Amino acid sequence: MIPRPLLLLLVVALLTACSAPEAPVDDPVPAPKTTAAPDFAPFAADLADDWGYQTLGDLCTTVGHRLTASPGMARAVAWAESTFLATGFDSTWAEPVTAPRWTRGREWARCTAPVPFDLTISGLGLSDGTGPAGIEADVIVVRDFDELETRADEVPGKIVLYNVEWNGYGGTVHYRRDGASRAAAYGAVATLVRSIAPKSLATPHTGMMKYADDVPRIPACAVTVENARRLQRLSDTGHTPRVHLFMEAENHGDGVCHNVMGEIRGATRPREIILLGGHLDAWDVGDGAHDDGAGCVMAMAAARRLIRDGERPARTVRVVLFTGEELGGYGGRAYLEAHRGELDRYVAAMESDSGCFTPNGFSVRGDSLVVAHVASLAAPLAPLGAANVRPGWAGVDIGPMVEEGIPGIGHRVKGDYFHYHHSPADTFDKVDPELMARNIAALAHLLDALAHEPVPLRDRMADDAVAGSP
Repeated sequence: MIPRPLLLLLVVALLTACSAPEAPVDDPVPAPKTTAAPDFAPFAADLADDWGYQTLGDLCTTVGHRLTASPGMARAVAWAESTFLATGFDSTWAEPVTAPRWTRGREWARCTAPVPFDLTISGLGLSDGTGPAGIEADVIVVRDFDELETRADEVPGKIVLYNVEWNGYGGTVHYRRDGASRAAAYGAVATLVRSIAPKSLATPHTGMMKYADDVPRIPACAVTVENARRLQRLSDTGHTPRVHLFMEAENHGDGVCHNVMGEIRGATRPREIILLGGHLDAWDVGDGAHDDGAGCVMAMAAARRLIRDGERPARTVRVVLFTGEELGGYGGRAYLEAHRGELDRYVAAMESDSGCFTPNGFSVRGDSLVVAHVASLAAPLAPLGAANVRPGWAGVDIGPMVEEGIPGIGHRVKGDYFHYHHSPADTFDKVDPELMARNIAALAHLLDALAHEPVPLRDRMADDAVAGSP
């Protein structure tokens, strides 16, 4: 038997040992290897400049919604022209673009059976409305187009809900784009589409849809991920959900909007043009901060950096803020047609339309020689995280030009873009000023290299390269 006082001392000692830090050992485990902190010194002036962040805040706050061919888009055009001139660009102008004019109006939806609850919706761009009485019908829930086809005999007179799991944007977006016409072909009266997003906080994500010519046009809207899953659970447990949908959405035919240009004339090779842009139009929800206000402002800021210290690029830099991207890329096609006669002057086309998150380099549309050369120009951007260069898509707006043989460069980031994309949550407060400064620095340094290198990027393309080939 251990005497009680001694036993108490042993217990205290054990408790103390358990709570104290571990004692050092003779052969400690080596510390994990650490990577040296990035050297931001070459970019210090760029990272200290908050012009881009402040300018984006002005766009989002004083202009706001910028739907194609809307009064908001007209305000954005005026804002862009005045900002270009105030920033020191040599010239600015706007060019008309014919594009669809669509309005959302009021909208709501409610599950009326077997248990009543409101749905949070966002009508899809270019969808027709329901009419003043709305549409009330039973809901058939499907997980993909294959299930829709398998259950085609259940569809007539129903509202079809596509509860499609996120499979990347490219793997999911066709349900938003084509879902209404695919369901209408089997007799559906409306469609609900689970928001195209990897995660949700009860926020619907809108976006463009398209009607096929050979089937009836039925209303289409996005519902939140949470709503879609609840309706799925009701269906899976033997209930038949019933929904009343009301949408005032209306297509008004063609409208006129504008691409806006700001140009810095080259000092020694002014005939050669480097285009850098984003799309100024944005959905009528949120304020288009990441999609694509940030891209537009970062393009403006990158070009501004080339003249910030009183210097001037060798080649002409033209910043283009496109319109009509969200409703089908109208601005990019219109720009190509308006400037087809000068295509031989373009050295490269760059686009920023991935939001403003952590820099992740560039994707290049061109042959292997072009990709390799852009990689060499981007190598010094490693401290910013922007030295990753790969073949790939360059952007919707510059796509028509790239298909004509002009090298295309897409600005790439990594972050939660699709959490905010096309939703009311795409607002200025979601933009990190430090990351914006890093992205502007990356764009500016690559733009500067392209503007001054002796051999134009386009001339590095192999003679037998296919236009637009990766």
